[in-house]
Amino acid sequence: MDKKSRNGQSIKIQRRKVVSSSGSTSSAPSNLLNQASKMKNTRIKEIRKRRRDLFSRINYTHTITTVVLPLLMLFYMLYFKESILPENQSTLYFTTVYYNITMLAFTAGYHKYFTHNSYKVRFAFLKYYFAIFGSSCGLGSIRWWASLHRAHHHFTNDTEKDPYSIKRGLLFSHYGWLLRKPRAVQFFNEFIEQEFPRNIDDGVPQEIKLDKEQIEAIGLRDEFDVTEEDEGELEFKDSYDEKMRDLLNWQQKTYLFWFAVTTLLIPVVITKLFCHDTAMHGLLYPGIFRMFLCQQSLLTTESLCHLKQIQVTIPSQPFSDKNSSQDCQNPLMALLTYGQSHQNYHHEFPHDYRSNNSLLTYDPTKWFIWTLDKLGIVCELCRTPDNLVEHLRLQQQQEILNRMRSQLNWGTPISKLPLITPQDFKRTIESSSNKDRIYIVIQNIIHDITPFMDQHPGGVQLLKASHGKDATRAFYGGVYGHSTAAVNLLATMRIGILDNGNDEEVWTRVVKEEGEVREVSESRRGGGNGVSEYRTAEAA
Repeated sequence: MDKKSRNGQSIKIQRRKVVSSSGSTSSAPSNLLNQASKMKNTRIKEIRKRRRDLFSRINYTHTITTVVLPLLMLFYMLYFKESILPENQSTLYFTTVYYNITMLAFTAGYHKYFTHNSYKVRFAFLKYYFAIFGSSCGLGSIRWWASLHRAHHHFTNDTEKDPYSIKRGLLFSHYGWLLRKPRAVQFFNEFIEQEFPRNIDDGVPQEIKLDKEQIEAIGLRDEFDVTEEDEGELEFKDSYDEKMRDLLNWQQKTYLFWFAVTTLLIPVVITKLFCHDTAMHGLLYPGIFRMFLCQQSLLTTESLCHLKQIQVTIPSQPFSDKNSSQDCQNPLMALLTYGQSHQNYHHEFPHDYRSNNSLLTYDPTKWFIWTLDKLGIVCELCRTPDNLVEHLRLQQQQEILNRMRSQLNWGTPISKLPLITPQDFKRTIESSSNKDRIYIVIQNIIHDITPFMDQHPGGVQLLKASHGKDATRAFYGGVYGHSTAAVNLLATMRIGILDNGNDEEVWTRVVKEEGEVREVSESRRGGGNGVSEYRTAEAA
């Protein structure tokens, strides 16, 4: 627009244009604010989603049984200054007895019977004892716990499939897996259904479902090789599987009820009526405190007994070092884990009803099952043959020795030494560049002993006297009978084989030291392509 000045002249004034927010430079702050607002909203949504996932993955049942109840017990004991052990002697005795009753229900029932099938039960009342009093430990139903324990054996140390892998930390393997549901929920649900299907038709092979009449009707007696003695066994397996699944399904549905009965009700009633103590002490000592001790004994086997950083015994892995399982022979660990501290043995022989094949091993579960067997209540106890145990022990020792051997200098294997003719050997020792070196021949093997000549107990002159000569007789007793250590030291100084046509003694040593060796001896001499294969010392 034009504007007049004082002198009458017009001055042209240009207005500043205001650009709209669509792509203008003036709207840059507004765009930044919008972008920041979007990022903030996205961040808030992610935090809310994580919170929802966190709360959805919490196992509230196990959080109550393993964290909340023990903490309440601890606060009560500190606030009212209760002693760590009950002052009433009858309550102390009952707590001790009840601890063993519930622990045996879990170790002999949950673990050895339902999970590993270490023996067979003749009477149904024992199965119900396992199912009801095993619930008092607060570690879940049989179907859930046994399936996850089998997954632990199948996928030991797999951070995704091992439910309490020690690779995820000590706290996770001890507590975390109980408090938080696994990420691979679908995998574990399918694994549980595979191990303990709810419907018997989903998990029993067809040939087991056929009863005696069906087998006779379709003429499969000979194909299944069913004898008169086996007919009862076939029927027993059929009814056993069906009853087993009914029991597991029933126990899973009523688990919380039996947990409340065995952990809260029974301790209170017995303490009040028979121990003449208060109901609170019954709830406190044989109830929650006893449950807490049971949990620590059972959880320690999957945490401390898989932690290599804590060397509680030597050797800690006598049967296999391919996983983290440890054999903790420390008496304190045996008491702490209720005799289940030999995890290395257990992982290699999971079906054995014992935690170790030694008679002196502290193992209340083994003694309990053995007693039941003598009473005729259980049968067909699974025992790993001692011969098989020793096989695996020796194999592991051999693997350790092989690893240690591979780290030592044993010298060049004889089969890999070059062939040196007498003429070449003579030129070598007469060479001016080798005038300060000492070469000797022992059993047709040429050795350069220069690095050792100053340390030789007999002096350098004795070695120089054998320079370029055959010192076999002198080395093996002609002058001094050298020790095995001297023989091993000499082997580190090999440089070649003297090719004088007499190699029988050399190849006998090859077979003795290296085992089965294939050597193209003739081709090395340039005399053809024949292959000489030595499998034994006699053949060599």
